[in-house]
Amino acid sequence: MNALDVIIGLIGFALTLMVFSYLLGDNFFFRAALYLLVGVSSGYIAAVLITKVILPLLIAPIQTNNGQFSLLTVVPLLLCLLLVLMLFPRTVSAGKLPLAFLVGVMAALTIAGVSRGTLAPQLLSIVNRFSPSLVQTSGQPAWGQILEAVFILLGVVAVLFTFHHRTHLKGDAEARSGLVEGLSSIGQVFIGITFGMLFVGFYTTALTALIAQLGTLKDFILSLITG
Repeated sequence: MNALDVIIGLIGFALTLMVFSYLLGDNFFFRAALYLLVGVSSGYIAAVLITKVILPLLIAPIQTNNGQFSLLTVVPLLLCLLLVLMLFPRTVSAGKLPLAFLVGVMAALTIAGVSRGTLAPQLLSIVNRFSPSLVQTSGQPAWGQILEAVFILLGVVAVLFTFHHRTHLKGDAEARSGLVEGLSSIGQVFIGITFGMLFVGFYTTALTALIAQLGTLKDFILSLITG
């Protein structure tokens, strides 16, 4: 093990101890490690944006291949300059136009992406669950597949009813409102199960990373002792 590896290993070991110090409460060492993480991440993201986005996609296209100035490519540059003006209190209103444009484009892309990549495939998957080729086996009903399809459909409908807008209804509509409330309660159960599974996934990922980091520290300490 060379000197550089030893220095990097000691820094990683020190930062790990600083993060683990949070178990004793909020302290200077934990905050220092947190600030260092935020600073390094911000610097890395800024460097990537400058080298991969701003220079090749914003600055370079300003001039065309024949060396002439392209007015069309100046529009993104002007929008970026207007966003920079938001850093100053007197010119903060100048950034409303590019910010609105950015939010509108992102909203359109998000809606299109969710509709085509998530909502439509899930709806088609639910419909395909009731396909005769899946709910029948040798001409006989496959009750397991049927119950699974009904359960999935019930979960989707119940979750959708969970987010309904409640209104105060009277008369004959009260029974219908009770049905909606019942479906909403079932939907809350499905949402709780989903959040629980997501938490388990996040916890498992974090635990795996912790075990890997502890294994790396163990190998580093053993290499120092034996080396």
